[in-house]
Amino acid sequence: MQKIQRILVPLDFSEVSRAALSIGLQLADSNEATLYILHVIKDMDRELKKRLVSAPNDSFIEDGIKDTEHNIYEAVELEYSRARKAGKKLHTCPMKIIVSGGDWLDVCLQHVEDDEVDLVISGTHGGKGIKGFILGSTTEQLVRKATCSVYVVKPQGFPYLRD
Repeated sequence: MQKIQRILVPLDFSEVSRAALSIGLQLADSNEATLYILHVIKDMDRELKKRLVSAPNDSFIEDGIKDTEHNIYEAVELEYSRARKAGKKLHTCPMKIIVSGGDWLDVCLQHVEDDEVDLVISGTHGGKGIKGFILGSTTEQLVRKATCSVYVVKPQGFPYLRD
């Protein structure tokens, strides 16, 4: 049986990613694993480069990262609170909060490799438009490209559209 020691949960603050966070906290507790919570801000890299040139003493990016980290901690506390209300006793697990810029899929795959992640738990919103139909959602791409197992959380009422 595979030992799960490191779990990565990408969090975009949607309901389905919060459900993935809840599952991640439960699995981290039962496996005594470290939980890596990742939030990717798509244009943060570009904004950082622009501000380094135009306003090097500006703390806009740093303040945004701190706010995001604070929001992640609040999301974690909310899930612990929900677990307590449901009668589940979850122990606080070791956590690493990661706020990064870049492409969501590339950043996830890089952390899977760099942090030697055993399991990714990701919510899906489903593919959108023609690109989503052809390539699949970014979570589907993660399933295909990740070197570890990926647990996909669907939103409630998610239709199965492909035969």
